[in-house]
Amino acid sequence: MKYSISKDARLFSKALDLDDETQLFCDIGRHGWSDLIVASKGNLRSFRVSDVFTDFPAALLEICRFAIENSALRIALYDEPGGAVCTLEPDKKQQHTMVLSIFEVDGTGVETQGKQVFALRIRRQRLVGMLMAELWKAHVSLQQPSYQKGRSSFPHKQLVALNKAWDLSELGPSFLK
Repeated sequence: MKYSISKDARLFSKALDLDDETQLFCDIGRHGWSDLIVASKGNLRSFRVSDVFTDFPAALLEICRFAIENSALRIALYDEPGGAVCTLEPDKKQQHTMVLSIFEVDGTGVETQGKQVFALRIRRQRLVGMLMAELWKAHVSLQQPSYQKGRSSFPHKQLVALNKAWDLSELGPSFLK
């Protein structure tokens, strides 16, 4: 499946050349609100996620798992209302890369594709590294009672298990220890 880039997405990536500059950050916030933040060439874009509808850390782990396995994925990150849909598409010619796209949806359902607002071709290892590092920061921070206050549960065991799977994959070894 191929995706074209909308005019808005060109703010982030003029073409789907390999992108080694874009950064992804994840803020697992308090009281059920989290953010996926994209930083690219001086532009910031934030996608708000509501814990009422989406288990944000589990969704990020799913993205990482599919990237490690080099498999296609479509996953919703719901806000109130609307949200975003992330897609991963393996590159059949370059097995070390994937296309990550983000579509904004208006809340009428994931069935609609939404408006594509971001797309990039990225090395699988880099994508997994960025997202797993963000999850690992939360994993460590959540060991402090003051940081835990107001935050939902976190999939600690699943994170550790996926990190081990990363070690054993063709992308390994993981740099998170």
